[in-house]
Amino acid sequence: MKNLSQVNATDLRDFLKGNGWKVNTAALDDDLYVLENPNFPRRQLVFPVQQSAADFIDSTTSVIEKFSELSGEAVQSIIPRIMGIRSDGLRLRVHSRMDDTTLPLSFASDLVENIEKLIKSAACTVLKPRTMHPRLSHREALQMIGSSRFGQTEVGSFIINVSCPIHALDTQGSLEIDESDAPFVRKVFNTMGKGIHKLVRSVEADTLDELVSDLKASSSPLISSNMCEALAAMHDDDLSNAIGIGFSWSSLRPVVSEVKLKPIRIQRDYFSRIEEVRKELRSIELQEPESYIGTVERLDGDMGEDGLRSGSVLLALLLTDEEQAVRSNVSLNPTQYADAIKAHETNGAYVRVTGRLRSGRQPRSLTEITQFELIPGKR
Repeated sequence: MKNLSQVNATDLRDFLKGNGWKVNTAALDDDLYVLENPNFPRRQLVFPVQQSAADFIDSTTSVIEKFSELSGEAVQSIIPRIMGIRSDGLRLRVHSRMDDTTLPLSFASDLVENIEKLIKSAACTVLKPRTMHPRLSHREALQMIGSSRFGQTEVGSFIINVSCPIHALDTQGSLEIDESDAPFVRKVFNTMGKGIHKLVRSVEADTLDELVSDLKASSSPLISSNMCEALAAMHDDDLSNAIGIGFSWSSLRPVVSEVKLKPIRIQRDYFSRIEEVRKELRSIELQEPESYIGTVERLDGDMGEDGLRSGSVLLALLLTDEEQAVRSNVSLNPTQYADAIKAHETNGAYVRVTGRLRSGRQPRSLTEITQFELIPGKR
């Protein structure tokens, strides 16, 4: 078995305990782990406590094969679960009617990007539930992405595994879920699973109108437009693909949610419905005014009767949750426009602008401006 040498005794013990097996402590005096399960009264799983034992590899191989036989789970999928015992994870599989041996490179790249967006949207929901997160740049969400790992693909291909250590962040959110004392990472994946499950069930039951109404009225909505946006973007019209989503849970902490046992399949025809929900939820909540740093890229104002210029200016805003600057149009009064002219004429000059950044394609609209000024020291 591949990677078996990387499996240690305590991880194997904890994995088995997380799956209903109990340690017979009397055998520890003989440097053996003996585990028993009330569902299999005549079976025991036995392996050495010390990895230096001569028969450690043979014993652990036998234990994993027995567990595979009793659980019905393939051996090749058990070892990664043991090695990832300290992590919760997301498993996403692409189903396509077309060529099963390749994916368009652009789609594969977008898929990984939208998995990241999906995780960040769930993290933001745990921190501050709302129907639309204006920016997915909460510190904790970014830290979780930094702690997450991209796993190896599995047999069957186009299976993306992403995992994060369950205790990677010591953060508490405001969303009330079943496991109120659960670690932040567990809450994020749990929220994601419940939200996607509820969304897909509403598509299947044709109750999306009721779902959107409930989300609008809720003080702690489980589903955001950001989650819907990430999911809808996982479909490619040419591939006509479906998506299968499952979760893996650290054996160090049992999962009480009923969703854990239910893999989620988003059929080809579901994506357009999810996109409709995204549009409905995005229209509910406008972004709160925020301050942005940026540069002046173009001046499109007009001369007024008073001899002063005002009007449209194109900015490049630096957003922490975007890899590149976001282009935005803003309408400025004569005083603000004068500062924009200075910034445009000065090499390396930055401006600070406060307003509401609307969603949509670039250049995005920045409205309700309450501040526009050159940053001190950048003139």
